[in-house]
Amino acid sequence: TEQDMSKETLTLPVLVLVGSMAGGAISSALLTRPVEAQGPDVVTASQINIVDGAGTLRALLSASDETGRTTLAFYAATGERRGFIGVDPDGTPHLQFTDPAGAPRLEATLSGGDPSITLGDARARNVTLGAMNDTPLVALSHGGQSRMQASLAPGGRPNLSLQGEPSIDLLGAPGQRGISFSVGSDGAPFASFYDAAGAQRIAVGAVQGTAVVNLGDGTRPRLVLGVAPDGEGSIAYYSNEGELVRLEAAAGSAPAGSGPAAR
Repeated sequence: TEQDMSKETLTLPVLVLVGSMAGGAISSALLTRPVEAQGPDVVTASQINIVDGAGTLRALLSASDETGRTTLAFYAATGERRGFIGVDPDGTPHLQFTDPAGAPRLEATLSGGDPSITLGDARARNVTLGAMNDTPLVALSHGGQSRMQASLAPGGRPNLSLQGEPSIDLLGAPGQRGISFSVGSDGAPFASFYDAAGAQRIAVGAVQGTAVVNLGDGTRPRLVLGVAPDGEGSIAYYSNEGELVRLEAAAGSAPAGSGPAAR
């Protein structure tokens, strides 16, 4: 009847409104309540211990370990932690494996967009491979300080930096130096050239501010050319016994016998 149709017309919007409110309340409850295990295939936990047949801890999955990292850590049968894969509190991915004493021997991170892999003890001697601001680099370190670093600039320009009394040997025959470059503890640079027998014949460098070129016979210098800090030049001749025979110097230079020391 017309009266019944009016009741149905009024009832339908009310049911829709009630249904909408109930659905919204259910959806809100589902979105705001903590995530819980759902079904037999889902496990929710802040830590999971994995043990072997003897009950010894061999791996541990933790939402936050003692350093605040989210990690999957691995343990030796004797109980030492030997490595982990995880994410640091700041979101940096981190991988590390250690020796039995706990010293890191392999470590990899991705800080921002800069990846790095360190092999060896980071507190002692190690090599690091990585990239910084899109610049590939290889660094050798000792005592926590970089001693050699090779890098390749974005434009393709290679660069090699050495620190701590460095030396470079260019070999001719296997194990035999042909050319050697070095910097002494006093900062004095030298380049040495060797003959086919491995004897030093030429040395070029700087000693106490004096530029020096030594020409030798393989055992001792025979001719030494030098330029002192004041710009005065000299040529010194030495005997087979290494004694100064003659010193030629420009006017105003030091007297004979006080020329630049030969290396």
